Amino acid sequence: MQTTFSKLSDILIQHADIWRESPFSKPKPSWLECYPKLQDWLLTLSDEDVDCLQGDDNLLCQQIAPYFPVAKEILTLIQLPLCEQKTSVERSYVWQRDVPGRKAEQIEAFAVATGEVISPLIEWCSGKLHLGRYLAEQFKVPVLGLEINYRLVQQANQLAHRMHSDARVEQCDVLSVEASQALNEQQHAIALHACGGLHVSLLEGCVKKQVKRITLAPCCYHRFNQGDVYQPLSSIAKRSNLILNNDDLRSAVRQSNTAAERERVKRKKLQMWRLGFDQVQRDVRGVNEYLPVPSLSVRLLDMGFSQFCLHVADIKKISLPDGLDFGNYEARGEKRFFEYARYELVRMTFRRALECWLVLDKVLFLQESGYQCSLSQFCAVTLTPRNLLIDAFRFHDEI
Repeated sequence: MQTTFSKLSDILIQHADIWRESPFSKPKPSWLECYPKLQDWLLTLSDEDVDCLQGDDNLLCQQIAPYFPVAKEILTLIQLPLCEQKTSVERSYVWQRDVPGRKAEQIEAFAVATGEVISPLIEWCSGKLHLGRYLAEQFKVPVLGLEINYRLVQQANQLAHRMHSDARVEQCDVLSVEASQALNEQQHAIALHACGGLHVSLLEGCVKKQVKRITLAPCCYHRFNQGDVYQPLSSIAKRSNLILNNDDLRSAVRQSNTAAERERVKRKKLQMWRLGFDQVQRDVRGVNEYLPVPSLSVRLLDMGFSQFCLHVADIKKISLPDGLDFGNYEARGEKRFFEYARYELVRMTFRRALECWLVLDKVLFLQESGYQCSLSQFCAVTLTPRNLLIDAFRFHDEI
């Protein structure tokens, strides 16, 4: 794992000027001149090709490699095994009726990958404790959830009561000192999609309290972090010259192939309109540079492109002159989006590499702290792109 981590570090450092440069804000990325055959290939891709490649890191690396050689090495480094079923689990229909379909499938996959549970469970950022209740029901172990949202705490405890379960959730900010005090050396800590600083606090707390086992699927590495720069956990990452800011961390999770088709269509149109407005503001201001605008709701699509531009211009305190050919700018925005969606695939080539680097930092930290770890995929990316699973046992405990 150290070797893989070091190789990923080298690749990400050497190509940082490519994966950090957004074609959304810069219409012609600087790498275009260095890879003319790559540009030609990208512009031959259909919209269906782009959608397919955006949702599959392996396929993207395979198809782009002839024009972008580093992708071949990335493909090798990001390969992680799919979890084998460690023990049988039974589908609980009483439990499942309260859980959304995709979430239920993720929890079941997490449970299968986790295997036998023999220790008391503590679920970090537990929400309604769906995961904890499922595992507790399967393996007849006590479970405690920690959750900051009081409404979710109430709902979780009501669900547990209705199922005649002794599972319980306590209201707790997992970033607080009180949270680590709930941990002890006999527990098995679990977390499915705990974000950024939240899963870091879990790992640090578990190491401090020598928690027996940790099973974690991390998510959204940019959220709940302290400061604007990622703080590595492992000694090897701390020595690395790769410094990641929050925008870099977002790049690791820029994959939404689980979104509904209708939502994807709306999102694309909103991006087209944003790029159309970008052409407007460049011409009106006489400044050929991107002007950041705040996040915009897809509901704005109901107002028409010209009203959209006026709305965004008002937000940015820009006065638009009369007589603008909004139809022309809308068409230019569509052309920009066509190119952007294809150039963005080059950045996406590094997406999984960034995520693997971040997760390996956590794994190496646990290894340095006396844990024996495995790193795998607990489900297919079509179920959730955040499918990496860390499973760690205290080194002297039997596996």
